[in-house]
Amino acid sequence: MFGLDPAPRYRLARPPLVEALGQVRFPVRAKLNTLDGVAPIQERLDSVFPYMNQQQVQQVSLLVGAAGPAAAESQTAQTWRFTDDSGWSVVIAPDSATQSTGPQYGEFSEFSDRFRTVLTALADGAGVSRADRLGVRYLNIAEVPPGNDGAWREWFRPELIGWSGSEAVSDTTRLITSITQTQLAAEPVGELSGPPVDVQAIVRHGLIPTGTIVPGVLPRQPQNPAYLFDIDLFIDGAQTFDVDELSRQLTMLHDQIDRFFFWAVAPGGAEYFGRELL
Repeated sequence: MFGLDPAPRYRLARPPLVEALGQVRFPVRAKLNTLDGVAPIQERLDSVFPYMNQQQVQQVSLLVGAAGPAAAESQTAQTWRFTDDSGWSVVIAPDSATQSTGPQYGEFSEFSDRFRTVLTALADGAGVSRADRLGVRYLNIAEVPPGNDGAWREWFRPELIGWSGSEAVSDTTRLITSITQTQLAAEPVGELSGPPVDVQAIVRHGLIPTGTIVPGVLPRQPQNPAYLFDIDLFIDGAQTFDVDELSRQLTMLHDQIDRFFFWAVAPGGAEYFGRELL
């Protein structure tokens, strides 16, 4: 997807990450609408996600207007939410499973190990035999410190922030919002030769005003102006629900996101986020 070198191992003392998500979609399994149908899933997830709640999930879209955030229309769906005591969760719906965690995210190995457990539970406990979509998304929201409105311009490379973060906008002009969305597609090659269709990416980034609704498993609303950096890579096409293969693809998608994020952070951002090479 990206013509970039692999990222070195690193950690951030002050990461802008608000949510990391992994999702698999599959043909509807009607029994996952019922307690009896989801019970085998609960048994298999108990070691990593010991608590289950039935819930109505609200799905919203990112809406920003010239005067600030606009009201967002929403839809609801019945799902099962599994959690632990550390802030990790997985939401099981009749046609999907979405794992998420927030700033407590540490190593990708933990993320991938948990997701593999979810995949295994779906295959063994619900009889899922086909995957229609596999995706990984890293949602970053870096809030701007009060009194330093232009700090975000130092955090990311000029190639990313574009003209709205350059000298083209005068010091006396107040930038309200600037959102860019880029969609990419790449043929599966090399280590990603397994997927049957193109690997795709949607990258959203830019300055958003206070209170903007940013969709996720839990919608986010920054309390200050913030720089949004939302990276979503996915494989949208039917394939056999092979736990080993899907886990491998998840790792490869994450690797591409990691390369792009590491490249995008400028020296000022590396300092502000507290980047330390391992």
